[in-house]
Amino acid sequence: MVAALLLCGDAFAAGFDARHGTPTAWLAVGLVAVLGVLSVGIAVAAARGLLRRERALDDAGRELDELLQSSSSAEESQRLLIDNAERILPGAGCGVLLVADGGERLAPKLGEAVDQTPLHGIRTDGLGARSCLAMRLGRSHERGKDSSPLAPCGVCGAIDADMACEPLVSGSEIIGTLLVAHAGRISDREHAALRDSARRAAPILSTQRELARSEERSVFDALTGLPNRRAAEETLRRMVAQAGRSLSPLGVVLLDLDRFRVINDLHGHSHGDKALAAVGRLLSATIRASDFAARFGGEEFLLLLPETDRLGSIELAEKIRKQIERTELVQTGPITASFGVAGLPEDAVDPDELVRKADRALYMAKAQGRNRVESADPSGHGAGPLG
Repeated sequence: MVAALLLCGDAFAAGFDARHGTPTAWLAVGLVAVLGVLSVGIAVAAARGLLRRERALDDAGRELDELLQSSSSAEESQRLLIDNAERILPGAGCGVLLVADGGERLAPKLGEAVDQTPLHGIRTDGLGARSCLAMRLGRSHERGKDSSPLAPCGVCGAIDADMACEPLVSGSEIIGTLLVAHAGRISDREHAALRDSARRAAPILSTQRELARSEERSVFDALTGLPNRRAAEETLRRMVAQAGRSLSPLGVVLLDLDRFRVINDLHGHSHGDKALAAVGRLLSATIRASDFAARFGGEEFLLLLPETDRLGSIELAEKIRKQIERTELVQTGPITASFGVAGLPEDAVDPDELVRKADRALYMAKAQGRNRVESADPSGHGAGPLG
């Protein structure tokens, strides 16, 4: 702008000196003056454009901060962070990589339109936190499209685009990164805006992640890895309601390890814990993805089997009984379990009544000699130990 003003001044000075000159000289003076005025206008418009861009980025940062403060989950916060990055750099590929499994794995969440962006080729399978230069160095990692770094990033080094990777730092811990790939050049101001959004999001994501972990721990049994009784009761109510709406059967199986107190008394509680953990692993490996297994309390486990009638539930219970019977623990020897089976709608349609019916059948199995399956069916169509 200063240069344009100087040009105008020179033009008028030349015109003044050429006031007795030819018309051509005056025409040249006029053209130079017009060009100077146009240059001033263009410079002013550019300055206003930059100012509007600055204000837009500042407003976007404040809006992101406000929305993050009201976010109800880490999933929502990640989506807000990605959407904001896409607003800062329209057409860019944006994603969040969170540290998982103690740094051994990266959990990616990418923008919805990432397949149409330079980030479409990103691969994180088998990569951990140290594969990412931003995480390893603990600072922003920026790379131009045509640069040849000494040590390419293991996550984004092969992507043919301008890259910006901003670590998500909460306290002294790096919980992940905000990753952006853009076909055009990423300006310093845009880098700063991305860095600011990562700074705003990191502590909120960290808090939400810890809350999710605490909630998960509160509904899972640490010893067996199965859901606990609280989770089982909630799932039972939900599955009973679903079965009622779809008019489909639901099988309920209660199983209890036989003579568990003897195992603890003779071999110690550590062997009892090993028996419970072994049964937990066996149940997880045997049931379908749609089924549900939980530690219901003490040495008792609950199975919920959607779209399974009483006969199908008895067959599965007998299969599991045989597998437990073949399980041997070092110094403890073989373990056995007794089973009680009830079904919806044959035996009950109320969640609590279903469990009571299965519990009565389990008591019957214990009374009949243990290591057997009994049904709530009044006709007594249970199953004893086979083979």
